[in-house]
Amino acid sequence: MRPRSIVGPLILIAIGTLFFVRNLYPQIEFFGMFSQYWPVILIVWGFLRLIEVLTWHFRGQTITRAGVSGGEWTLVVLLCIFGSLFYWGSNWSMRWPGRNIRVSGVEIFGEQFDYPVTLEKQVGRTPRVVLEMGRGNVRVSGADTDMVKITGHQTIRAYEQGDADRTHKQAPVEIVTMGDQTVIRTNSDKVDSSRRLSTDLEIVVPRNARIDGRGKNGDFDIHDINADVEINSDNAGVRVQNLTGGLKVDLRRSDIVRAVNVKGNVEVKGRGQDVDLDSIDGTAVVNGAYSGELTFKNISKPLRFDGVQSDLRVEKTVGSVRIAMGRIALDNVQGPTRLSTRSRDVQVRDFSGSLDLTMERGDLELRPSVNNPGKVDVRTTNGDVILSLPANAKFDLVATTNRGEVENGFGAPLHRETEGKGGSIRGTTGAGPQIRVTAERGALTVRRAHDGDLPSAPPPPTAAPALPKAPPPTAPSPVLPKTAPAAKVPAPVSQ
Repeated sequence: MRPRSIVGPLILIAIGTLFFVRNLYPQIEFFGMFSQYWPVILIVWGFLRLIEVLTWHFRGQTITRAGVSGGEWTLVVLLCIFGSLFYWGSNWSMRWPGRNIRVSGVEIFGEQFDYPVTLEKQVGRTPRVVLEMGRGNVRVSGADTDMVKITGHQTIRAYEQGDADRTHKQAPVEIVTMGDQTVIRTNSDKVDSSRRLSTDLEIVVPRNARIDGRGKNGDFDIHDINADVEINSDNAGVRVQNLTGGLKVDLRRSDIVRAVNVKGNVEVKGRGQDVDLDSIDGTAVVNGAYSGELTFKNISKPLRFDGVQSDLRVEKTVGSVRIAMGRIALDNVQGPTRLSTRSRDVQVRDFSGSLDLTMERGDLELRPSVNNPGKVDVRTTNGDVILSLPANAKFDLVATTNRGEVENGFGAPLHRETEGKGGSIRGTTGAGPQIRVTAERGALTVRRAHDGDLPSAPPPPTAAPALPKAPPPTAPSPVLPKTAPAAKVPAPVSQ
């Protein structure tokens, strides 16, 4: 009897595992990874078949002459076709910039035609400005004026000039005033989907105007506004600076959301890559799945983050909070602080107030502040724990691990005890807060925080870095080249 191959079951296990991991960690770029590494499946498959054939040979069992069945060859061909299509699709923009194919210098999908846009209208000092953007970038600047001034250009891709002209007439940029509401429309929904229309605008509005931006694909860059700003888009990068009101952002996909120097509350939700909030006087709430790096600095009121893998609550962020793919770092935060995370290394330094922390997997480093220490309650399932305590701090410590080495680098009055495969470190230095650390598995180290470990005094506050100023509205020119996001610290997702 011909022996059965184990390759088929192994392939089923591998495919099931990949989809299972994808469900647990939706932030992982599964299709991007598959487009790059799908040939590894063929290599592993061939290696396993070779081992099977050699095993059957040495055991004297029947071996097929081809070594690989016809059904397996069919699967190989299908895998090569789908893998090549994934790779070709993921590199489309690199092979054909602008998603255009040229043959003998002629674009198969039409040529690009540009039309200048120049509009202005008097709207009062405190209007509500609604931006109905389809595809394209928009930059909004507040100024001491009662006018809305628009400059920019409209790009249309068509086979002939006449087709582009007709499209331009069908979808003109317009300003419509209805009471105290001013609507700026690009009218891209009036254009046939076979023609690609993109509108890039620079808009100057009254400084006290409220901004309501809606779009499908394009960036929003807004600064120097003394009212609320709300952005809702399918795919957009959002950059906001010098905002006296509040900010709400709801995105289905984004490369970056950046807000600097916002006096009101900030709310961000959706899916994307990077989030950067700096110098926020109100509360900051971030919900969603983000695969890049999240950075929060100088948040005067409570910070709340609800992600796929991690939940965080901080009363005040004097220093910074950084959440990346495999790491969470809190530096100089004031509690009460609550953090729950699944699989990440965590570092909490110079924190004051109470700390409630729950971890499933990952190493942990804790260093409370010398001033205003609070109650600490830490629970970890799998990972090493390092606890650095100020030499002159007052506290009541009970730190245990059920399985792992225990090291007391702090010395007296703390003492080390061995219990089965684990142990504990206990002791009291005076009338201070309780510190409780419970680890299921992992090494436990308690040491003194030396002067070199303590953070230096923070520098005096400076003005937030200014975004590039918009040029004065002159002759229309291409605007808003999309800038690359800041380099990421490797570390997802998921959050």
